[in-house]
Amino acid sequence: MAVIADVFDVILIDNDGGVVGTTTLQDSNIETQVKEQEVRGGRGNQLYGTLHSDRDINISMNDIQFRFDWLAKQLGQDIKTGAGKAYATPKWYEVKDDGTGVAEIDLDNTPSAVNELAIYTEDGQRITGFTVTGKTLSFAGASPTVNVGDEIEVRTYVYDTPPETQEIEIDNSVFAKGVKAILTTVEIDESEERVTHTVQYEFYKAIPTGNFTINTASERQAQAHAFNLRVVKPKASTVVGAIRRIPVA
Repeated sequence: MAVIADVFDVILIDNDGGVVGTTTLQDSNIETQVKEQEVRGGRGNQLYGTLHSDRDINISMNDIQFRFDWLAKQLGQDIKTGAGKAYATPKWYEVKDDGTGVAEIDLDNTPSAVNELAIYTEDGQRITGFTVTGKTLSFAGASPTVNVGDEIEVRTYVYDTPPETQEIEIDNSVFAKGVKAILTTVEIDESEERVTHTVQYEFYKAIPTGNFTINTASERQAQAHAFNLRVVKPKASTVVGAIRRIPVA
């Protein structure tokens, strides 16, 4: 007896030859639905046959790894690499003495725009009048007064990102482009628990739906990345793909 007992490995190939792939899916499904119309008539409205008009094939998968390249495919964009700007997240600091009695803190990154610095006292008053030297903020002339030992909140500031930074543009006028989708799993002999065949589905053109949800939670745990495709018909053919059953030596 043969069974399919393992998840697909997936490869997506775009029109420019770019390849993305995964071997870390939690689950993956190929759903095929045939559109049909029943032919009924006579006494009792009996079924005499069915008329078939089309077949819809949808592919769904959930990957335990967050994949930036898959996200780009869903948005119909390419990943751009280069230095840019980013926003620091809120962080509390305890004000230190610079060695001469002046209150200061050291940020994690060097601010690139002083006017974007948003700093607040513990009771919610915005602090102004500080000076910036590299990553160091001095509060010698700050208003309200900031003293050594105070706790202040740096809510955000803009800083320069390194040249290795990757970015995907979100453009509401651009949508996902077609890819070739190849899904591979194995057939197992149940009695011997032995792999007997590789089973591979190839779909010549599939379009990412572009629908996705990014879930996060306060408890640290891996969140699956959903990716869905719809198989479409080539312009000059009704053949949308093939299934291969390859013996394993």
